[in-house]
Amino acid sequence: MTAPRIARRWDGAAVLTFPYAAELVDALKATVPGYARTYDPATRAWTVTAAYASVAARLMHQTFADVETVDAQGGPTADRGRPTGGDPYQVLHLLPSAPDEVVTVVYRTLARLNHPDCGGEHDAMLALNQAYDAIGGGRQ
Repeated sequence: MTAPRIARRWDGAAVLTFPYAAELVDALKATVPGYARTYDPATRAWTVTAAYASVAARLMHQTFADVETVDAQGGPTADRGRPTGGDPYQVLHLLPSAPDEVVTVVYRTLARLNHPDCGGEHDAMLALNQAYDAIGGGRQ
């Protein structure tokens, strides 16, 4: 039996391996669009794009009590796909020269992906808000 595992790839995507759980498979299919997920029957693993990796991780943690998370090299990791603080431009994935409109659009897009009401994590949303405020709320 395969232990539940989330392997974060270099590009932010997540590779999910777990013992068959119909409720998790149904939840993945209902939550993650078809273009953002693939299943490899040879390895019995689901790959979810970076945009939906945190949603897939949340579903895994809801289904299994003991989920191991590793990075691309196989070592333990914190969720790298979510913002965690530090340089506000890095949190928002922007250059300091980004125009105000781009800052606002990127913040709103990341906020939709990371908002706790949409399956994101509270800490990730907090880091986004702090970064956006530090930049000057779109430097308005």
